[in-house]
Amino acid sequence: MSSEPQTQTSDNQPPPSFFVNLPAADLAAAAAYFTALGFTPILEWDDEKTKSFRLPRPNQQICLMIHGPTRFKEFMRPDTDIVDANKATEALFSILLETREEVDEWLARVTKAGGTLDPYKLADFGAGMGMYSRSFTDLDGHIWEVATMLKHGGCGAAAAAAAAAGDA
Repeated sequence: MSSEPQTQTSDNQPPPSFFVNLPAADLAAAAAYFTALGFTPILEWDDEKTKSFRLPRPNQQICLMIHGPTRFKEFMRPDTDIVDANKATEALFSILLETREEVDEWLARVTKAGGTLDPYKLADFGAGMGMYSRSFTDLDGHIWEVATMLKHGGCGAAAAAAAAAGDA
């Protein structure tokens, strides 16, 4: 095994810079679910206990690693339990998109893949906070949100404005 840092993954992109690690009761079903949502597998980080994915654009620098329960426990504090995401909210995982249409397209994929829409709803879907936000749960009950920022024209426009201002 080389001690050199990995400069590209199997999808010919630099390795992601941020990782979300979640347990999955059925690893194969969870992998099929996230693939159906458009996540890209990172094959060199997969094995029989873990599946790795790059989030869809524009969030491709984020990696989702889903682990079977025995693997996930290897990363936990001793004497603690895996949260049953159907009974307790462990976190909210938010994905920022460019447009309302992209948010709605995600919802269609979520439904087709077997996810559950809107475990919570913001008033006016968040318009009063300057966004369009919808939520869903994955097959293991983890809560996800897809949103676009209405005041800034989506995440791409906000990034472009920050770059133009010298903040990127």
